[in-house]
Amino acid sequence: MPAFAQTLAAALSRLDPAHRAFYAARLDAFRAAMKPLNDRVAALRARYAGTPVTATEPVFGYMAAALGLKMRNAGFQLAVMNGTEPSARDIAAFETDLRRRAVRALFYNDQTGDKLTQRMRVLARAAGIPVIGVSETEPEGKNYQEWMLSQLDALDQALRKK
Repeated sequence: MPAFAQTLAAALSRLDPAHRAFYAARLDAFRAAMKPLNDRVAALRARYAGTPVTATEPVFGYMAAALGLKMRNAGFQLAVMNGTEPSARDIAAFETDLRRRAVRALFYNDQTGDKLTQRMRVLARAAGIPVIGVSETEPEGKNYQEWMLSQLDALDQALRKK
């Protein structure tokens, strides 16, 4: 988001140079509003970097990377995201990770679900692996920072239990 905000402010300043100072001020305000989120990401990265996790889809992928989490089962996630059937090998690897508790958390897209991803959620819970609901779009009534912080809080709570 900060990179997007910088790019947007620069583009608007080029298109409307008379209001360049306004765009710069709004960019500064946005950066200040992002500080609690950035601080939380840094703290969680320090605590959980390298922790193996998995997901039914790569919805949380950028944040997982920012946190330094070791995301497993990328092939499965990409197939689900693209609306195709994951390979038998990808399904088996995912199930094995869950049954053997090779991952510490499962990120599950709350906004979608099919029988296969629901099955993975059930397997995770049966293995005692926390399932963390994430979403692709900002929930009504929350701003971006609140949305991201709520997902980070859920992650922290889930990983602290181990």
